Amino acid sequence: MRVTVPITVTDAMLVSSTLVEAPPAMHAMDTTYALGATASTGVVGGLITVWKSLQAANAGHAPATSPTWWQNIGTTYSVYDPTRTYALNDRVIDPVAHLVYESRIDGPNLNQPLATGTAWLDLKMPTNKWAAFDDLRNTQAEAPVDIVQEIQLTDRANTIAVIGLDARTITIKQTVGGVEKYSVTANLSKRKSRGWKAWYFGSFESRTSVQYYDLPPYRNSRISVTVSKPAAGRRAVGGIIIGNAVYIGDAQYEATSDHLNFSNVERDKFGNLSLDPERSVPKVDLQVWFDKSLTSQIMKLREQLNGRPAIWSGLDDFTLDWFEPLFIFGIHKEFSLNLKGFDYGVITLQVEEM
Repeated sequence: MRVTVPITVTDAMLVSSTLVEAPPAMHAMDTTYALGATASTGVVGGLITVWKSLQAANAGHAPATSPTWWQNIGTTYSVYDPTRTYALNDRVIDPVAHLVYESRIDGPNLNQPLATGTAWLDLKMPTNKWAAFDDLRNTQAEAPVDIVQEIQLTDRANTIAVIGLDARTITIKQTVGGVEKYSVTANLSKRKSRGWKAWYFGSFESRTSVQYYDLPPYRNSRISVTVSKPAAGRRAVGGIIIGNAVYIGDAQYEATSDHLNFSNVERDKFGNLSLDPERSVPKVDLQVWFDKSLTSQIMKLREQLNGRPAIWSGLDDFTLDWFEPLFIFGIHKEFSLNLKGFDYGVITLQVEEM
């Protein structure tokens, strides 16, 4: 059993991302765009689509109807402008706090502060660019093209986990001073069949999480994560967690995987069923055998994780069938130590996903 506490990724550390936060200027038909230039379409207050020019001398081509000239690279919202008047339900972003706000005034909303007052509602939702680094919310960064994000570390790290994936492959690279030190590509397909019918007609499922403990612990290294699909479609990543894994012992047999179901299920007096489906939150209950020499390290970790999420992994190999039910990014609800024997103890863990 290993536990990884995330390193907080700051603005200075996220050195490159294909995801757009602040949208570029709106597309103009009389403007000539260079290869790789970007432009936006949409309405301020609504969802803004960002486009990348696929050719040089790009003029007079509407992005939405010119697929050989423009490529959709994602969506965002406009940056809040205190001199602009917003309507009810308009959305804007704060690119400094990396948060999304929604107008709550049923009338002109002008020069009202975002973070204070009642004019704006904090949706508790990070901007798309920062969704994969928000440890306090269960959100995904998404795009219609491959996602590439680069993180410049200052401290050492030996573990990386990427969760909430909607992709076919993921590539992780580490460079130090421009020299590649580590590279791995994982095929996320986990299609298994127990007969010819399932092989030919079964659904194609993909892994949603990967984890590697063999990241070389260089100082000042740069980590690149690429989330890919071979064809058009949505790509998404829920979290990129980098840190140093702490071994706390061996997970024991008879662990229990369960979930907290927040759906509302009611029957009236005639027995008729009313369903209001909501998300369920995975949780795991397990026991971990540990050597007594690890006691101080485990107690320090428990204190460190008071109210903080971490990666909890009962198995090291993400290709194993029981990896996913024993792999959770979340908080512990129970972390008790039973000093069971003279040389060993047993940890009782209950962990809930974010």
